[in-house]
Amino acid sequence: MLHQSAFRIGLAAAALTAASLAQAVPLSASFDNFTYSGSVTRYATLTDAQNQTNPTGGPYTIATATNGPRSTRPNARDGNLSVTSSAPAAYGTDLTYFSTAWYFTMTPASGDGWGNPNNTNDGFIQYYLQSAAPTVTGGWQPGYTQFQLAVAGGNGDSLDAGRLWPAPASGAAAISRGAFVEFNLNLTANFASPATLNATTNWYETSAMPTGMTGTLTGIFQNDQTSNPSYNGFYRFNYTVTGPGSWAADNSAVYRDGGAVDIPPSSLWAGPEVVVPPPATVAPVPTLGNLALLGLSLMLGLMVFMRRGRMH
Repeated sequence: MLHQSAFRIGLAAAALTAASLAQAVPLSASFDNFTYSGSVTRYATLTDAQNQTNPTGGPYTIATATNGPRSTRPNARDGNLSVTSSAPAAYGTDLTYFSTAWYFTMTPASGDGWGNPNNTNDGFIQYYLQSAAPTVTGGWQPGYTQFQLAVAGGNGDSLDAGRLWPAPASGAAAISRGAFVEFNLNLTANFASPATLNATTNWYETSAMPTGMTGTLTGIFQNDQTSNPSYNGFYRFNYTVTGPGSWAADNSAVYRDGGAVDIPPSSLWAGPEVVVPPPATVAPVPTLGNLALLGLSLMLGLMVFMRRGRMH
């Protein structure tokens, strides 16, 4: 159930309006073997957050988190990414999801997320949107060894799921609720071997781990929860995204997808055939030799004309 603040309702309406205008480039990407790191700065007003003026706190940097003897990667959190846009049914319906990968565990019998040092409110993020509201662009590049992805817009709050660490506070997840006012994800993943054609979907795909992935995640989050209004405000986040590699992969952690099957960090990238535009046609530029011949022809023509004039 959505929060009922007037501003929040306005955000939801804006997201619905943007849905009809959003650019829906067909692609699908699912990956949860990477980390994000960076900082969050708090502001009292949206204008200040957008202009990065008059901060009321921060910047607060994500710090290494622990859970018993287990620690996250230094000053980072494991991440989870799932974006599906205008894809064949085999890849699911439109969805944009970016969150902390809290659910992996080294002891699956104890439940998803048990003992995971990333399973903490500190540094947590969750953007979840079940619509085409964000602008999604990217896909395979020529050669099918590089996949680019960009997501912009949307409030990330389907099913009241929007969350962001109310830095520097820790505590219950309830104090991190809100909606995204701005959201911008840009990343590039590179692969050792080209993606191959799936004969069923007619899309090129790979389930291989990238050899490298880099990107950025920035935006503004409005905390408007009512559990503890002292944390209300606008939080500007500035993260870098790096992969492959995560606490989960380092420790062979898994999660159970509603059953007894243990699933490790995974990777799936898919998109339609790359359309390479034909090279632009450029008119030939006269060479120096051609220009000289043209000048000589004009001169000879002028001489003949003048000679005929004298004869008359």
